[in-house]
Amino acid sequence: MPIDAPVGRQVGSILAAAALLLAWPALAQRAAEEEWSYRIERGDTLIGLHERLMRPEASWRAVQRLNRVADPHRLRPGSVLRIPLAFLREEAASAEVLHAHGEVWLERAGTERQALTATAPVRVGDSVVTGAQSSVSLRFADGSRTQLGPNGRLLVERHVRLGASGSVDTRLRLEAGGAEAQVPTTAAATAPAAAPTKAPAAAARPTLPAARFEMRTPVVNLGVRGTEFRGRVDGGRTLAEVLQGRVAAGPQTLDAGFGTVATATGVAPPRPLLAAPDLAGVPARIERVPLQLPLPPLSTAEGARALRAQVFDTAEVPRLLLDGLFEQPLAAWTDDLPDGNYELRVRASDGDGVEGRPARRLFMLKARPEPPFLLRPRAGEKVTDEQVTLAWARNPQAARYRVQVAPQADFAAPSLQRDDIDGTDLSLPLPLGVHHWRVAAVRADGDTGPWSDAQMLDRVERPPPPPPPSAPGSQKAQAAAEGIVVNWAAAPLAGASYQVQIARDAAFTQIVLDERSTRTEALLPKPDAGTYHVRVRTIGADGRAGAFGGAQVIEVPRSWWWLWLLPLLLLF
Repeated sequence: MPIDAPVGRQVGSILAAAALLLAWPALAQRAAEEEWSYRIERGDTLIGLHERLMRPEASWRAVQRLNRVADPHRLRPGSVLRIPLAFLREEAASAEVLHAHGEVWLERAGTERQALTATAPVRVGDSVVTGAQSSVSLRFADGSRTQLGPNGRLLVERHVRLGASGSVDTRLRLEAGGAEAQVPTTAAATAPAAAPTKAPAAAARPTLPAARFEMRTPVVNLGVRGTEFRGRVDGGRTLAEVLQGRVAAGPQTLDAGFGTVATATGVAPPRPLLAAPDLAGVPARIERVPLQLPLPPLSTAEGARALRAQVFDTAEVPRLLLDGLFEQPLAAWTDDLPDGNYELRVRASDGDGVEGRPARRLFMLKARPEPPFLLRPRAGEKVTDEQVTLAWARNPQAARYRVQVAPQADFAAPSLQRDDIDGTDLSLPLPLGVHHWRVAAVRADGDTGPWSDAQMLDRVERPPPPPPPSAPGSQKAQAAAEGIVVNWAAAPLAGASYQVQIARDAAFTQIVLDERSTRTEALLPKPDAGTYHVRVRTIGADGRAGAFGGAQVIEVPRSWWWLWLLPLLLLF
């Protein structure tokens, strides 16, 4: 006998409810740690809570069964009702950009790639992409933070608030590069924009569920319940390291202090992270750019094969500014950093690339105003004149200069110190012997830059005059001056070279010399009289060039300039 439509719908509802009730024991066991404890208020009923807080397809009868509620219309105020998170309504959330350093882009379906700024929300379906030596930090609705490092790509696959519970479900996909995440052990979400009218006050919630956070990679998923960990995609591998808490890496569980390598064929057993390196040898003050920082020797006996060095600023949410993996005990970058306070973080990497616990050290970079280029005497020159002229290029940032001369290379006991030189040379009598000299630039406000690299000169006796020619015309005296020699500080980078440019104008559109050299000096032969501007930059062994340093100025007298150079004939 056919069943009419109303009866059929009623039977269907009964069957659906029965199916949920039959499936509930397995569901409850799987979600035992994913529940919200809701404090009942006066007037609450299970049916009312279902309409206000739960998904339409969720069964309030399953909640009744879980909590052993006798009458769904009469709930005791003040008691706790357990509701599975899977039953709660979802509300889309967006991530906040805490900072973006360098080249960072946002890719969103249907729009062109755009530069990511701190005001742009990052939503489900968005990809965040970073360039070389670039980084971005995101904060999600539960307070979780993720920092994506250089050459990275991160897709937000899921990011929702679960009802009024305060819990947030986040799922990210790391497709390239490395990311570090800090996930709180309990939810710290902000309230939804449109909170339910009968939502209980935060103080009435006895417990908040842990954040549900998952970072997926091409070969393994990293499931998190409150922790601090790192994930990195390296070709067909994923590397994971746990600093606090616990992470499920596929079938493996990683406790704090352990890491692993995952490939398409499986996940390796957990291994202990290498110990934090000793950074006691890193100086607290750095006075040269591009930046070079000494690192401790590799402890190969302990399994270390390289060192990951990173430089952060000291903001409340530190920005990753420089990143590199180094096999030698020196971290060197050609990228420019302004003067300021920074934090160095270093961790050892084993033979498989799993990186260990980080060591941290604060340092100050004070490299400006840059020391002037030293012109004459050249390094190691033997000078015969008792009155010696020390000359250097003019730094446009300098209002005056400091000059030191000392018999020892450590300048422990200077024989001369002047802090008030307003020109670019200093003439002084020097006794016979070896002398060391250096110069520093001082801004108008008194801000003093670092000393230049010291140069040595040797005051020697003037040699006797040559014998007269044996016959008239058998010798011809020549005074062919070489030109101007510019010296600059060496960059202690293996395989480094330099590009020096000399121009007639400050904008360097009228360049008269542009050459690359492995030496730290350049010769401008026989220049015309006038003003010349000089700048230098370092080029790493990998061919990456750093920024040009500040330009400095050399003045060639406008009359009889070759006579001005004649004294140099004995020096060059």
